[in-house]
Amino acid sequence: MIKSKSEEELIRELKQGDRKAFQLLFELYAKRIFAFAKGYLKSASDAEEIVQDVFVKVWHARESINTELSFKAYLFKITYNGIREYFNKQSRENRYKHEILDYAIEFDNRTEERIDYKSLLDLVEEKIEQLPPRQREIILLSKKQGVPTKEIAALLEISPRTVEKHLSEALKQLKKELSDDQVAGLLFYHLFLDPKKK
Repeated sequence: MIKSKSEEELIRELKQGDRKAFQLLFELYAKRIFAFAKGYLKSASDAEEIVQDVFVKVWHARESINTELSFKAYLFKITYNGIREYFNKQSRENRYKHEILDYAIEFDNRTEERIDYKSLLDLVEEKIEQLPPRQREIILLSKKQGVPTKEIAALLEISPRTVEKHLSEALKQLKKELSDDQVAGLLFYHLFLDPKKK
């Protein structure tokens, strides 16, 4: 079906909103974009999300596609930008977890050498999920998304002082939960019980 029409024809039809042309272009390029994204991300599910995002963007921007430029290059530029944004997002998401760990736990060199740090980040995420809903909402807005206190207050229709109170209580609770006992327990698990280390 793809061979019966040139890529240029399919792109012209796509620009006019032809869903069949869009589907054919998807079939033509999706596997290549997936392989390209997976090479960077090392994850099939994350690469699939990139492919979906790329073609959603193509569909929304279809009318502005320049038919004189390489469509393949256009697709891979969107893909590359998606991969870059993925890594930026991962970095942002982990940054707030690092901040909370820095607040909650005092590490020494020996601890850092022996512990699976990713598991500690996962533990932070788990403990945040266990916070009361309002505290969880505020700490994610503040620490994960970097929203200023006044904007959080306006968004949630509460006073800035109330935001600060919830944030303080959430951090105190996390510090209590992420105590040295938690770290010791995690160390014990990874050193003695983790089946992957057997």
